[in-house]
Amino acid sequence: MLTMNPAQPTPSQDNATDFLKIENLSKVYPTAAGDYCVLDKINLTVQQGEFICVIGHSGCGKSTLLNMVSGFNTPSDGRVTLHDQPITGPGPDRMMVFQNYCLLPWKTAYENVYLGLNAVYPDKSKSEKVKLAKHYLEMVGLTEAQDKKPNQISGGMKQRVAIAR
Repeated sequence: MLTMNPAQPTPSQDNATDFLKIENLSKVYPTAAGDYCVLDKINLTVQQGEFICVIGHSGCGKSTLLNMVSGFNTPSDGRVTLHDQPITGPGPDRMMVFQNYCLLPWKTAYENVYLGLNAVYPDKSKSEKVKLAKHYLEMVGLTEAQDKKPNQISGGMKQRVAIAR
């Protein structure tokens, strides 16, 4: 179980600049043996541009916490806000890099990136999405690998395709 500063949120210099705020966050999963508390009253404030690491042993709740920040999971109690807005589901303002690349093996690197753009920007024109897909592949250094399928590229390249997507 992950427990961080359970009494008070981490102090911030100026609440107006709080980027990500986790307040009294708890997550309990029901099991056949009874409720299992994974997170208990977690409090954390992250400022814009601040870099943090979440470390702990296997099963302590790190992924559960990150899944709530990304919007893939909901708290049992407490709240998570981004720019003072509650996180209620996934959105294009946040990114989750999975431990597994989650690439579609029958699609090229370019097609995997385009698929993400197509989902996030359904109203953009095809030419805009093509331009963005190529731009994001260029940003992660994969312009030359854009026509390769996941089984044709290294693990690091797969992770960069996932980041570009």
